[in-house]
Amino acid sequence: MNLDRQPSLPPASQRGFSLIELMMVVVILAILASIAVPSMQNIIVQNRLASRTNELVGAIQFARTEAIKRNQRIRLCRAADATATACTSGDWQHWVILNAANTPLQRGRLDATLTLNGTLANDTITFLPSGLNDITANKNTLTLRSTIGSGATGRRIEIGLAGRTSITRLTANES
Repeated sequence: MNLDRQPSLPPASQRGFSLIELMMVVVILAILASIAVPSMQNIIVQNRLASRTNELVGAIQFARTEAIKRNQRIRLCRAADATATACTSGDWQHWVILNAANTPLQRGRLDATLTLNGTLANDTITFLPSGLNDITANKNTLTLRSTIGSGATGRRIEIGLAGRTSITRLTANES
């Protein structure tokens, strides 16, 4: 009797995965994807909020710096569209920074999935040549919110009299 016998390989027609095994792998991948996609959407929303918030803070700091550098009043306000050369009423989908001669120095816009509301008087921040601004108490915030996603869905930018900004994360329940 020969005990060193090696098992023989199955015929070529029986090698590989069965249809049931492949279907189980596809089902497991589908379940994992259904868990991962909402998380990924939330990450994208958070990154978009952070990016636009930082862009607005940069615009506020730019306006203050230009007021000091040019020794003139510089305004940051909402604009009607991407080519506007004046402050307007309406929503904050576009904003513009204007010098004393109403020449645009910088423009920006928000994504369609974001909204911006503020407590600023006339929705304008005017920086004086000293670097101070004209905002009054309790009239100093811009609130950026996402219209999609869940979790922390907003950022509040508070602007101090000297132009210092602070950012606060907001949850869906905070205003």
